[in-house]
Amino acid sequence: MKPTAMSAKMKLAGGLLSLVIVCVIVLTVMMNQMSQKDSLIINIAGKERMLSQKMSKEIFYIIHRHENDFRELGSAVDLFENNLKDLLYGNDVKGIYPPQNVKILSKLEEVMDIWKPFREEIEALKSAIEKVRPDIEVLTQRTEKLLFLSDVVVKKMVEANLDGVHIDDSGRQRMLSQRMGLYAGRYLRTANAQDFLMFSDAKALYEETMKNFLNDPSVKSSPEVFKIVQETNRYWEDFEHYLGNVLRIEGEINKHMSYIHEKNIQLLNAMDEAVWLYTEHSEDKNDFFIKFQYMALMIGLVIILYAFVISKEIIEHVESFVQKAKELASGDLSSFSQQGVVLQENSEDELKEASSHISLFVHKVNSAMKDSEEALKKAENAISQLQQLAEEVEDTIEGMGIDESEKKKFDKNINATEDIAIQSAENLIHVNKMLQKLKKSLNAMVETSSDKRSDKGENS
Repeated sequence: MKPTAMSAKMKLAGGLLSLVIVCVIVLTVMMNQMSQKDSLIINIAGKERMLSQKMSKEIFYIIHRHENDFRELGSAVDLFENNLKDLLYGNDVKGIYPPQNVKILSKLEEVMDIWKPFREEIEALKSAIEKVRPDIEVLTQRTEKLLFLSDVVVKKMVEANLDGVHIDDSGRQRMLSQRMGLYAGRYLRTANAQDFLMFSDAKALYEETMKNFLNDPSVKSSPEVFKIVQETNRYWEDFEHYLGNVLRIEGEINKHMSYIHEKNIQLLNAMDEAVWLYTEHSEDKNDFFIKFQYMALMIGLVIILYAFVISKEIIEHVESFVQKAKELASGDLSSFSQQGVVLQENSEDELKEASSHISLFVHKVNSAMKDSEEALKKAENAISQLQQLAEEVEDTIEGMGIDESEKKKFDKNINATEDIAIQSAENLIHVNKMLQKLKKSLNAMVETSSDKRSDKGENS
């Protein structure tokens, strides 16, 4: 329903405008807080990408520097997992809220699915490195001892005057022990398949030659040579077992490395997509806020236009009311006794109420003046009749020859009656004059009110 009261119209316009302003302020505060949280979350999600690369870098350094310092790697792993849990489940202490849409939640769950086995591989890799590192550190020493024993075999064969074939094979064994140590060390450092192949070939040839020495009659015929060959073989079997264990663990490490290398790309890509989803979500909220601001601006402009229109209507109605009041002040009150102060139908309730009160007041004044005038006319008529009656009585008394004293007494009573009539007429005239003054005061009051409103309109 359209308000008809002046105060209701102004309250409606002011209330709507205030409501829009309050909504804009509240939403602005909320958006500022959410933007701060969005910035924090996007920063954490972006940091997860960096941590995934840092873990791979630390693993690479640990493998190729042959160190067992896992502090940086462990710190990166723990921080990545804690941040991922905060993003997935929220953290009120840090001001991190859970995913606000299904896309982000689904992507973070995908990251978590990749991360769980990824961390298990990292832990397995650390365990394998811790196992193999002590053995790798003594590889050179063990290789040197094998080389020393192989060299002793060569010397003993020379001293025993064995043929050149045996001496050549024992010299090759010495070279093969160095070759195995070289390619095994290179394979443990670089995980190069070619190095492992070269090591395997050298190992097979060394092992075959050693078996030939043990079964060779010429070697068995020389106790000193056969003894050193047996000693060398025992050490070789221990060395082979040791080196096989090292290579087996190294193979596990390489498998872990291969898995980490493959899944690290998936982890990075999934986390990168999550960052973009967070960014898009934040941009969507900013776009919504901007659209709301434009909408609030349009609503505010409509409210201002509405306030302007109703203000214009109020001014027109007030001017009409003032014009009616001027007509009331300059015209004859009796002319308004029937119709009163009539305003437009769409005028404000306050003006209608004021006009009705003025019309009622004017009607009462006119009624009082009308009654006063009628009473004055009756009084004048009564005085005229009394005077005429007195004259007739005096003429009659003159013809009757009444005593002079009685006549004076009668004249005195007649005069007293005339005085009463005259006094009553004078009182009525006085009342009429007071009503005339009231009329003038009313006109003056209306003119003053009109002038003040006109001055206010000019000042505004």
